[in-house]
Amino acid sequence: MRNIKNENGRSMIEMLGVLAIIGVLSVGGIAGYSKAMNKYRINKTIEQITLIAGNVRAFFAPQRSYYGLENTVARKAKLVPDEMWNTNGSAFSNVFGRSVSIGAVNKADLNMSGDKQAFSIHYALQNDAEICIELLSQDWTILGKNVIGVEDYGCSGNCQQTLKYFTPPISVEDAVDVCSRSSGMGGIRFYIDVDPSSTYWQSKLNPS
Repeated sequence: MRNIKNENGRSMIEMLGVLAIIGVLSVGGIAGYSKAMNKYRINKTIEQITLIAGNVRAFFAPQRSYYGLENTVARKAKLVPDEMWNTNGSAFSNVFGRSVSIGAVNKADLNMSGDKQAFSIHYALQNDAEICIELLSQDWTILGKNVIGVEDYGCSGNCQQTLKYFTPPISVEDAVDVCSRSSGMGGIRFYIDVDPSSTYWQSKLNPS
């Protein structure tokens, strides 16, 4: 009786080929997922900051200044979405898991005392130039009169410095330049309802 061999099996080379294809598809899928998540976070950031700015303006409109604005007040008055409040109840967090802080500032300068007719939203970032570029180059003119400062926490002695101030819109070229220069990207600070034409802000926006 003849011995009939089973010819339906797969060779080792074919199996390696299949595994290679699966590997390529997996890498592509992970990269695509990462891009989609970053896009979601960018859109979520725009939504959150726009919402916070609108809520703060509406809440403080009767007193005609933002005096007294801070994270605790923003929490109690529900000026910030509940989803941003840390589980430990001490601070706000953004979609990147970093801190968000809100406070009153002066319209014409950043002196400790003054009219407090403007406010700031500090949005901390991870050390990621790509995310910084994406956020900075968005259309922040939707916030009205504002100045945006890009901060660096990686300077000598663990200090914090503002690398550059801008008035929106900000070109992609400028965003790439400032975000790529940071040695430890600290975040972006939005100064809202300020007067960019004041002597103080002009000196910051157009340093000699």
